[in-house]
Amino acid sequence: MSGVDKTKQNWEGLICPVCRFVFRIPINHSGNGVICPACSHLLQIPTVEQRQMYANVRLARASKSRSQQHSIKKRHGDVADTHLKKEETHDAEYEYEYADDELTTFKNSGQAIDQAVDDHYQMDGADPLPSWEHETAVAVPISPMTWMLSGSLLGVSIVLMAIWLVLQSADDQTNAALVDDGQTEFSVAADKTNFEEDDERQMIKKSKKIIEKFLNAKSVSELGELVRTPSVTIPRMRIWYQDDAWKAQGVRVIGYKKSAVVNEQVVTMDVQLNDFSVKTISVVKTELGYKVDWESWVAWSSVKWGDLFVMRPNQPVEVRVQCKRVNYYNRLFDDSNKWFAVRLSHPDFDRSIYGYVDSGAPHFFGFIAELLRGEEVLATLNISYPSNTSVGNQVTITEHLNSGWISDVPAETQAKQPASR
Repeated sequence: MSGVDKTKQNWEGLICPVCRFVFRIPINHSGNGVICPACSHLLQIPTVEQRQMYANVRLARASKSRSQQHSIKKRHGDVADTHLKKEETHDAEYEYEYADDELTTFKNSGQAIDQAVDDHYQMDGADPLPSWEHETAVAVPISPMTWMLSGSLLGVSIVLMAIWLVLQSADDQTNAALVDDGQTEFSVAADKTNFEEDDERQMIKKSKKIIEKFLNAKSVSELGELVRTPSVTIPRMRIWYQDDAWKAQGVRVIGYKKSAVVNEQVVTMDVQLNDFSVKTISVVKTELGYKVDWESWVAWSSVKWGDLFVMRPNQPVEVRVQCKRVNYYNRLFDDSNKWFAVRLSHPDFDRSIYGYVDSGAPHFFGFIAELLRGEEVLATLNISYPSNTSVGNQVTITEHLNSGWISDVPAETQAKQPASR
């Protein structure tokens, strides 16, 4: 016996089901797992008896396959021969020169033989062929009748869905006619919301017209028709403009950078004047129409800001100021436990005044809490100078009139107050 024959008797060829690599194992392998030399996967190898059983099955399949090929070739001639040669060429692509002769002769003999072999092993109580020994089942084409039936069922489903949608739409229209009181009230509420939005737009639109007239007015008399509480404001305006006569400032942009804000009956916005400066102006909706709040426009005070440093009035003076908390304690106000220090500034002047609040007075708690947030706030205050002061930039804050620069005092009450102090 030649060396090649002895090698074939001692070794058996296997094909890795993962990477399709062909390798050999000893024919007397005990059945334990082996590692594929190519992909390193652990493969479960049957025992010698099981492998012999599988070899007999392969031989049966090969014999059956050759019989079928011979029969087909006999019936169909050269055409079948060409087809079978193509199949053999395709199957040969998976062969390897070291493979066992039984493996290289194995051909797919069809689904019927596979099922018969599986049934045979199941009847004997043994496991069927391992999954890595099975071949892919041949796909059976779908018949035209199946396609026709599937299309018919799809069409019927579409028709039924359309009928259901029509019936559902009819039910919705029927239910829509039965609107209860709650739904009606909801519709009215929605309309009311839209009305309020429209009202705000109208307030801004009308305010812009008043602002344009105000900034283009030629005299104080023209201003009198456009300001809030003219009986109080006009006397103040005449005193205010004695030294610096009113001049029409003109306006470039009303509502500069879309700054219009509506707060109840007050519309506030920025305007850019002809000299490109930007100021804030407020319009109040009154019983007599929309009017400009002149006091907040000029940050009015009963004594002009520049005069306070010289006059140092001991009586309360109403001022509209920007307020910010500071830590400035000296002279008459050096006790930080008694006083709360606030820097007071005017938008038209660079020089500031330091005001001091009695931190123990209850009516100042709200004002102090507002300042403790750390932001600069607008406020209308009453201030006065101590009688023994030696400086012009320290005052006592005697009263917090209101937050912001727009007075909440009714027009008839304001008319009874003096025009200036």
